[in-house]
Amino acid sequence: NVNDQVAKVCEIIASDARLSKGYNAIGFSQGGQFLRAVVEVCPTLEPSMPKCSKLITFGGQHQGVMDWPGCGKDVSDLFCRSFEAMLGWGAYSDFLRQRVVQAQYFKDPLKMETYLKKNIFLPGINNEVHRNPQYKENLASLDLLLLYMWKGDTTVVPKESSLFGVYNATTKKVTPLKEQAFYREDWIGLRELDEQGKLLLDVIEGNHMEIDWDFFNSTIVHGFLS
Repeated sequence: NVNDQVAKVCEIIASDARLSKGYNAIGFSQGGQFLRAVVEVCPTLEPSMPKCSKLITFGGQHQGVMDWPGCGKDVSDLFCRSFEAMLGWGAYSDFLRQRVVQAQYFKDPLKMETYLKKNIFLPGINNEVHRNPQYKENLASLDLLLLYMWKGDTTVVPKESSLFGVYNATTKKVTPLKEQAFYREDWIGLRELDEQGKLLLDVIEGNHMEIDWDFFNSTIVHGFLS
């Protein structure tokens, strides 16, 4: 259960004297949404939780995934379509949703009511069911939220989820962040961050987890985090 893991991380960070003056966080792949959960949730669980100043994510699944890696909407082979059907059923089963991490950020665009009711992690940190004003306040307290999407990402489906894009089952297209009620109504503080110049979205070359370490060191370590 990712929620239990997040709570444990909250406890570890809050008790680490080396982080008492604050910290920055970098999340790769699913670590992106997990660290975002830490930023949103931990101050509500740990009174002594230090402030996260900057959160940077690479290839996160902030709006979930709707398919198995490599099985996008343009792929029609038997394995992908069969696995997709099984995943659509199994991801929301009581057994899998408590035991399989990926099921906790699986978002079937054709079964949104089931997703909102059964998914035990992502709807919570995205304030999709119950609006928790503390989660919004905590995320909006960041000095920087920097999100990267890999241009050739075939693991995250849709890849735009890394930038909070979400697949629309009606239009059959990905709706960008700023065209969603999620942003306009500012469910988790992204609009507030954006209006303060603290939300940055960017696209980098490569497939999932193909990290250019020269870029990482110069732009992230010696740039945004210096």
